[in-house]
Amino acid sequence: MDSVSVDETVRVGAAFDNSKVLPMWFRWRNRYYKIKAVNYTWSTNKGSARLHHYAVTDGATIYELRFDTNTLEWTLSKIAAV
Repeated sequence: MDSVSVDETVRVGAAFDNSKVLPMWFRWRNRYYKIKAVNYTWSTNKGSARLHHYAVTDGATIYELRFDTNTLEWTLSKIAAV
């Protein structure tokens, strides 16, 4: 499976379930993507920032979303065809 790096800021709608953040949709380049499943989550550090990563799918494509706890911004990091 080939992936393409994007690294562009996106708008994300998220739900909170206990202490978990679950992305539900995102808007990228004026297009709306409904997330059907969160496949995997992990966290990393970048300087003082904690980055939360989400591998999500809309049923056709896998996207990697990243949430930066310092800036409170979401980024679309990568796209991979299923």
